[in-house]
Amino acid sequence: MINIAITGGIGAGKSTVTDHLIAKGYTVIDADRMSREMTGPGGKAMPYILEHFGPDFINEDGSLNRAAMRSLVFQAPRYKEILEEGTTRVVLEDIEKIKTEKAETGEKALFFDIPLLFETHQESNYDKVWVVTADYDIRKKRVMERDHIDDAIIDLIMGSQSEEEHKVRSADVVFYNNGTIGELLDSVDKALDAI
Repeated sequence: MINIAITGGIGAGKSTVTDHLIAKGYTVIDADRMSREMTGPGGKAMPYILEHFGPDFINEDGSLNRAAMRSLVFQAPRYKEILEEGTTRVVLEDIEKIKTEKAETGEKALFFDIPLLFETHQESNYDKVWVVTADYDIRKKRVMERDHIDDAIIDLIMGSQSEEEHKVRSADVVFYNNGTIGELLDSVDKALDAI
């Protein structure tokens, strides 16, 4: 079984690629979804959040107050490392378990949607790395339209992710998503044919 990590900066179009793979019948493990589940009501990271950040970062339903945490970690980056210790590390451990389990089912290819692949230095744990990228202004516009986040916060988020040039240089396959969705998906299909 080949393990392929898919990554890309916010607004690059990574979700479009992974949705296409799922529609074609491939299994895609979503690291962000795993992280959201562990920071949801009753999630296994919530005791850690309470201990290290306090009740102001927990919603009434027991989930992570994402807006408060986003504001904190981008204004005081030292807290990002504390947060990642209680969330990212656990997600990475869970991913390794999934790889082992899926290898026994006979699947030919397994995809992992990992936005912070390079930031967490996990790229060597995969057989191939696919990077989805687009020009900075295009990505920023997409995020503003999609998430309605303040333009200064988007710059902070994009600035905290590994530089696009580094991702592109380190990738096995690069999808440039400055054109149409059709063009992007055609390039994904060609990459699938190659494996």
